[in-house]
Amino acid sequence: MEKSSMRKSALVRLRTNSQQQLLQKQPEQHTQQGSVSTSANAHEAPLVSGNLWKAIWVMSWPLLVATMATSLVDLVNVQVAGRLGSASQAAVGLAEQIIFIFQVFLLSVGVGTTAIVSRAYGRNDKDDVDFATAQSLSLSIMIGLALTAVALLSAHFVIPLLSQEAEMSTNCNLYLSIFALYLVPFSFVCIANAAFRAIGNARIPLVIISTEVIINIAGDYLTVVHNFPTPGLGVRGIAGSAVVGALVASIMAFMFLRGSQLKESLRQLLPLSAPLLNRIVNIGVPAALQRLSWGLSVCGLFFILSKVEHPTAALAAWTIGMRIEGMLFLPEMALSMAVSSIVGQNLGANRIDRAFRAGWAVTGIGAFLMGTVGIAIFAFARELAASMNAHDAATMECTTMYLQINAFGAVSQAVNAILSGALQGAGDTKATMWISIVCNWLIRLPLAWVLAVHMQMGANGAWIAMATSATLAAIAVSFRFKSGGWIGRKI
Repeated sequence: MEKSSMRKSALVRLRTNSQQQLLQKQPEQHTQQGSVSTSANAHEAPLVSGNLWKAIWVMSWPLLVATMATSLVDLVNVQVAGRLGSASQAAVGLAEQIIFIFQVFLLSVGVGTTAIVSRAYGRNDKDDVDFATAQSLSLSIMIGLALTAVALLSAHFVIPLLSQEAEMSTNCNLYLSIFALYLVPFSFVCIANAAFRAIGNARIPLVIISTEVIINIAGDYLTVVHNFPTPGLGVRGIAGSAVVGALVASIMAFMFLRGSQLKESLRQLLPLSAPLLNRIVNIGVPAALQRLSWGLSVCGLFFILSKVEHPTAALAAWTIGMRIEGMLFLPEMALSMAVSSIVGQNLGANRIDRAFRAGWAVTGIGAFLMGTVGIAIFAFARELAASMNAHDAATMECTTMYLQINAFGAVSQAVNAILSGALQGAGDTKATMWISIVCNWLIRLPLAWVLAVHMQMGANGAWIAMATSATLAAIAVSFRFKSGGWIGRKI
């Protein structure tokens, strides 16, 4: 009892000191906003007052449906590609992983957008909200154009390094030559949705993403299954459907911005502001490196899996397993995005205790849900593998073991994802970056190589390394959030 009281007292002192530091670091903003009443702030920033559980629900359910829709596309892409064979399934998985590495830069601009816009919205600073949104949109579009060019030029050099299977490499090149164009419209949609989430509006991103998903899935079946508009498109039809869906989504995002309280941001796209871009980059670069460390480590995992027995089956199993997990682990993704906006707005409104409570409350919800999902995945792993057209015996067995082994890391993945989202909402992206780098590069890959190749455990060794690194990452990010070192961070 005495030790517990001492810890609580220490935490109170930490929060008080951090709150004073925050006020000292932002004297002008708080002086200007000092006359804003609590009720006005609550009216402008709905996530900073009232019932916390209601705020979590209001943000989470649209994001859950949106992430479900996004993951459904990934599942359908792989399932439809399965009609073309295991080589096509593996090719789609590899090509999308390469594009993900490029996407991380755009997603990281979105992290910076959420942190800055949500905090500005929490302190009722409309000018900063509009200006940060505008500059983020401009920056992301320029990055999207540059990344599309790089992706198209580098495809022929990167793919041979990751796979020596001739059929898989050919299909991957075909897919990537079209899918790279997806990055341009995605750049606009990504930031527009991040800005809407930052102001507490998760329903507009839901509408945009749902429309994109419907177009993408319809295109998959029309081009591959029904041979529309011409037979033989193969993986090119899947890639083209994604590009068309993203184009329509970007047009919708623009129209929603024009009719929303963020409409003034469209008038401030140019000229670019170096100070504001610097704020976005300071948050976004560590977030990019965090995602990049994960994405590149997956490429490293591809290389390791190519050295095991039955490499094509192992790669196909990884592709299928990741898509199934992506679908079943949707709650943690939605909760991560929701808590990011909630923490950001409450820090802006100087509601430190509420930000703390939100982080732990959302984490508890996610851990319970993902624990339940993990049990279900373990029990029905073989049926899930079969549902994804894992038709040959080697792929079926490899996919089943992937799902069962990684089911043990379900709770850890939820804790890591949600608390990382909370820290990113506070702008504390350097901490999550280092945790990701250490766990992926110093633990996951070396352990996967030792178990899968050196000890000849095959793909199962790689799956064990994945579950182990996820657990260690969850422990590290929990300690960081509990420390409170993110509270007074200036962004």
